[in-house]
Amino acid sequence: MTGAFPLSDETVKALAPCNLPFLRHDPFVRSASSASILALPPVVQQVVRRLYDTLLDIFARFDRLRQVNHDELRQVLHDADWHHLLHELRSISLSHHDPVLGQVIHDIRGGSLQALALQLQLLEADQSLPVETERIYLLTRDHLKIMRNCLPDLDPERTARDVELRAHGVDLLLEKWQQADYRLPDGSASIVVDARYDGVVADRCVEFSALDRVVYNLVNNATRHSADQRVMIGIFPLFECESPSLRIVVANRIDPLQRSALEQRFGQHWSALFRGGFSFSSDGSRGHGFGLAICAELVANAYGVANGSAAIAGGYVGARPHGDLFVAWFHWPIAAP
Repeated sequence: MTGAFPLSDETVKALAPCNLPFLRHDPFVRSASSASILALPPVVQQVVRRLYDTLLDIFARFDRLRQVNHDELRQVLHDADWHHLLHELRSISLSHHDPVLGQVIHDIRGGSLQALALQLQLLEADQSLPVETERIYLLTRDHLKIMRNCLPDLDPERTARDVELRAHGVDLLLEKWQQADYRLPDGSASIVVDARYDGVVADRCVEFSALDRVVYNLVNNATRHSADQRVMIGIFPLFECESPSLRIVVANRIDPLQRSALEQRFGQHWSALFRGGFSFSSDGSRGHGFGLAICAELVANAYGVANGSAAIAGGYVGARPHGDLFVAWFHWPIAAP
């Protein structure tokens, strides 16, 4: 499936080098930025397990056609005390713990959960409003997998299935992102995907969920900061390179204030954003910038390079301005046929 990506093929090709050594020697059975649930404080463990069990209950209500009884879902949310659960999740602070645990909690609170929470809020609000049942299904499915990717021992039985060999194609990205009306509490955007590749992107669910974590972090970031409520995703194969890879580019338009803030901090070297420690909002506040740093670590892990800093230095991940666009990219090794 192809579309009008805002960057020319030549510009996409010039974003990063083609020399992307693949240094991983072992199967992809665990992600970076993951931890044992037992490493979390007991109170946090309880909240995380309640969230996971609630999402499992929601997911179990769907039939094979991805249809669900909305009244049943409302009852699940009521029984789980859903709003209080989300409040407890947002209240978690691990700033004084291991940085990896901070990254884990970031993606458990982020990922697809924020978009899912808005869909469920719509479901609860008024039965006459249109509810995107398919979107609820996809977001719930994705977040369950992201949670297991972050905390493999959260559900050992399903995690064991996640590491079994099973091809995952680019169609699994298209089904949830192509022409998506994506809404977060602090932003919304229409997503358009230009995919120049239609093959396998991962040979295990655990790898695909790591890829999902990268894409959700980048799209969440782009959605929050898009000046025109549009986000463009380009998926480009690099067959001619040392390691067959996908170059996945996420672009959004930014306003002059955003660009000025980025240039004051980074000049034209916006790839440093992937080191974390910087986030931008219109009121001038700053966050931890965990999301892009997690992306760098996950991509580094996929290729077997040392860490996120090495992934940035090697061009595996990066960002740059292009006209009024913020352009971020990352690479993912194409699974062997």
